This record gives sequence, C-alpha cells and structure tokens, in this order.
Amino acid sequence: MARGIWTRAADVAGKIWNGPNTAVGLFYGATGYVLAWTAYRAGLWPAAPGLNVRHNAIQFTNNPLGGVGAITLGNTTTYADDPYSGMGREAWRAVEAREGHPIWEHERQHTIQGQHLGPLYLPSNVLGGLIALILDRSWHGPHNWNERGPQSHPARPWANR
Repeated sequence: MARGIWTRAADVAGKIWNGPNTAVGLFYGATGYVLAWTAYRAGLWPAAPGLNVRHNAIQFTNNPLGGVGAITLGNTTTYADDPYSGMGREAWRAVEAREGHPIWEHERQHTIQGQHLGPLYLPSNVLGGLIALILDRSWHGPHNWNERGPQSHPARPWANR
C-alpha cells in the first residue's frame, strides 16, 4: 500500500516538474485543434479533430500540427491522425511492427522522459535529434538518446546500456 502511494506521489511530482513542457504542448495542440476544426468545417481537413486523456497524456488527434505522425511535448501528444482508429498511417504500422508496440506506447515513453528531465527535456530532445540528424541522417536515429528507449522492445523511457 505504501509503495503505491509513493509511486503516485512521484508521478504527480513528475507531472509538475514537466509542467512547463506540458504548457507548451497544450498551446501547440490546441492551436492545431482550432485550425483542424476550422478546416474540417470548411471541407478542407479530412477528419474532425479529437481530444482525450489516456496513456499519460492529453492527446490531440487528427491534428495538422502532428508533423510526420506525432509529437510529444510534456504530458501532451499531438497526432496527425488517430492512432486508435485502426486506420492509422501505413508508416506507423511499419514502425509498430519494428518496435513491437503501438505508436502511443512510444509516445508515452516520451511523457515519462519529460517527467524525469522536466524543463531539460526539450533541450535534450532537440540536441539528441540534431546529433542524430548529423550522424544518422534521421531525427530518430540511434544517436538520439531520447529515441532509443521508446524504440526498444519492450518500450521504456531510456535504453539499457
């Protein structure tokens, strides 16, 4: 019983520590949500945007700011489509097959990284991504320490060394 209380307390503390990143993510996802609704009503966006809370994140789905698939900022994830619809991107199915878990599990690991690093998460992610772009020619390459754990099977925040 006491262990559960401490685990929950650590989770809440991590979410507070990750708060600045989450604020950025809320602004980012909400901006895309408004853009998507406007475009959807005008017949310019293929699906209504969605908003839900699951897998350690406030999730924005069918969002034009989802990039090439998804972006996690703090305890928010912005998806370009809806990974729960069963009609996700073909590229996601390839990633899910390679990693051995759904794309939302990969993104959930990034929320945990944010809870560990707090305000240092975004600089860490940008630095790791830039190094991987230079050395691997891919943001998600093996030199990006923020991607190695989420790409593992089973997914985890950080890769074991």
